[in-house]
Amino acid sequence: MSGQTSIIHYQTDISTQEAPPPLPVRSYRAEIIGASVRPAQSSGIPYLNIQFRIPDSEYPADYVDGDPEGTIIYYNRLSAADNPTARYRMRQFMEKVGGPLGREVDCNALIGLWANIEVNHQEYEGEKRANIARILSP
Repeated sequence: MSGQTSIIHYQTDISTQEAPPPLPVRSYRAEIIGASVRPAQSSGIPYLNIQFRIPDSEYPADYVDGDPEGTIIYYNRLSAADNPTARYRMRQFMEKVGGPLGREVDCNALIGLWANIEVNHQEYEGEKRANIARILSP
């Protein structure tokens, strides 16, 4: 392990670290930094796993606990099934993010696109977390 260490040092003792507050509820500009097709665990039906990054420049002035490199948030509500409802929802999504329309969706073509997203809070394992409520029209 040349040049690497196995010890992680923190500014404070992690035994007293509380969960930081989630990103405030409101709309944000966010960049797609990752996109892939995955099978749903329950049904096996494919869906798009889209990773958005909200840059720190989008944070409200009074939000001081955010990551200076931006907040990463996932959107996993877009079916990749080949049926009329899924194709229509995919069209709506692509129109909102400025993605190419056609008979194929290349996940790589989504990376670098920007969208307006509405963030709300959702409880997960006893903690409030930021969640994408919906993708907004441009």
